Formats: sequence, structure tokens, C-alpha cells
Amino acid sequence: MIEKTSGIVLHHFSYGETSVIAKIFTREAGLQSFIVPGVRKVRARIHQNLFQPLTQVDMVIYRKERGGLQHIREINCPGPWQSIPYEITKTSIAIFLAEILSGVVKESDPSPAMFDFAREGLEFLDQSDGRIANFHLVFLLQLSSHLGFFPRSNFDAHHCFFNLAEGLYQTVFYGPEICLDKELSRQFNTLSKCGFGDLEGIHLKPNQRKALLHKTIDYYRFHMEGLKEIKSHLVLESVLH
Repeated sequence: MIEKTSGIVLHHFSYGETSVIAKIFTREAGLQSFIVPGVRKVRARIHQNLFQPLTQVDMVIYRKERGGLQHIREINCPGPWQSIPYEITKTSIAIFLAEILSGVVKESDPSPAMFDFAREGLEFLDQSDGRIANFHLVFLLQLSSHLGFFPRSNFDAHHCFFNLAEGLYQTVFYGPEICLDKELSRQFNTLSKCGFGDLEGIHLKPNQRKALLHKTIDYYRFHMEGLKEIKSHLVLESVLH
């Protein structure tokens, strides 16, 4: 079946001498794996740079209903990023988000709303010339709403400890393995209410940002069974010191 679709490249790896296999989050069919033969040849018809993490692509594909490796008939980049590949902070954020999306987007599970959210978020990041140090935290929390475990909005003076496993604020602190302390809970609640347009008003110290990132990744681990170890956040932390 021949189809047109938009996609966001998550990652690719070499296959054989001249080919690659690319994992692409498509709007209409969820995560798909594509084999792209000959792409590493000098005069390849399709250029390998189209498969860099988080590249936006428009494709015409041959899609097999039973899954497996799919084939690309046509592919192009409708709007190359203007700043993400060239600014170290944005590049580090993008690499981290690509790893997160690779871990949470399901094979052949269409999610147009999540795709549109991811694309709009990346467009905001690329175009922004303001504060972006907390962009990844807002992105993760907003993404959780598309994955079905957005934090409950019950924070108050009494319910002031966020329980990572339950996804809500409670009156008792069960310890750092499962709960955020009062200050982190307050900041977590503030971030969960923010959109990308609110980033200018978010002020976190580097140690707070680091702690919230670790706890948000833990939150994902509690609610995404089988989520692989996230590694790129270590580079991100060094850039956002």
C-alpha cells in the first residue's frame, strides 16, 4: 500500500555496507522502521543527512499492514531546522528528546495528537531566542498527558508531596525514592501547569533543574513499563550547568 505521511526521525543505524535502518515517528502509523538501501553511497538517491535525529520529513512509503521493515519511495525535509543543529544547548535538548521519544512511542500505534505536539514543541525550540533551559522539563510533563499519566492537579498546602508512583500529591512524605520533597513538589506542580510560552517566567537553579530532571525520568519509569535507561540527560546536565 502506497501512503503519504509526515514523520520525525528518531534515530538510525547502519545496515550492511551501504544501507541504514531508520526509526521514524509517523503521524498516521506511529513508530515505523524503514530500510533505506544504498543511502551511504557517494551518489545515493536519498541523502543520509535526512536521517539525523528529530529531522522533519515528508514521505511517500510502501507500507506493509503486517509491520516489519517498511520501504520509502520518496522523502524530503519540508523545513530544515534553523538553529537546533547549530546551538549546543538546543542540540543537547534535541538529542535528549529524541531518546525519550524513542523509548515511549509505540511501534505501529498511531497517535496524531502526540505527533503534532512533538512537532509544535520542536518548532518552538528551533525558533526561540529566549529562555530554553527548562524547555525539556515542560516538554516531558506535557508529553505525559499524551501517554496517559499526566500529574493530578491536587497540589495545596496539605497535599504537598508528589508521589511518583501514584501521580498525585499527598500529605505524607514516603521517602525520596517515591516522593518529591515540598520544594521540588512545588516546582513540579508549577512546571506541570506551564506551556512553552511560559518558559520566560520559570526560574530554577541548576541543582533544582537537575533534580527535577532525574525525578521526572523516574516518574516516566514508574509509568512506562520497559522504558530503557536514559543516558543523554548526562550530556544535557553538563550543558545546562
